[in-house]
Amino acid sequence: MVDDEAVVRDAYRHLFGDVEDCEVIAEARDGREAVARFEEVRPDVVLMDLKMPRMSGVEAMAEIGRRHPDACMIAVTSFASLDYVVPALQAGAAGYLVKDAPAEALIDGIRQALADEMPLSPRIARALARSIADSPAESPRAQPPKMGRFAAPTPREQEVLDHLAQGFSNKEIAEALCISEAAVKAHLRHLGDKLGVRSRTQILVLAYRYGLAVPETTH
Repeated sequence: MVDDEAVVRDAYRHLFGDVEDCEVIAEARDGREAVARFEEVRPDVVLMDLKMPRMSGVEAMAEIGRRHPDACMIAVTSFASLDYVVPALQAGAAGYLVKDAPAEALIDGIRQALADEMPLSPRIARALARSIADSPAESPRAQPPKMGRFAAPTPREQEVLDHLAQGFSNKEIAEALCISEAAVKAHLRHLGDKLGVRSRTQILVLAYRYGLAVPETTH
């Protein structure tokens, strides 16, 4: 866990001390220290604050991701502004959670990230969606790129996309659509192949950009 505030690190330490399958194996006070500590302990997941001295969380995630492409990193910060969200996701964050989220949401977010899902606080997902959809550079009704053998998602893939856009986990999508989690993952892989991307984050971004998913209008 990486945070320049000792009180936050203490809170995390106490929180995870009560979680059976979680163990804090290292701490860092800034991005530069985070990079060094990652090399030493190779953790399963990193909780990364963004605004820190010496090296920011975004810079640290980019450096860790460059050295270790499979590193699982989650941005956990007080800032919900897209000025922070977008760079964090571009730097390789597997998800973005705000510090005032309930403890259960943080723990669930870690498990989602380790399961190759994309934990985003609901308000972050909505803000990201609206930002992309409202971008004048590429309208959400722009023509999508050539997508494999198909010009558009299948009806079931569209349903998966719609639920993904609402911030559902694979398990929640599976329950909502009465299919298996394996089927959800398969649909996401197919969507990624069609769009020419790999991660859930990239799938969601392109889905909004090309009008394949519609952001919520409520705030």
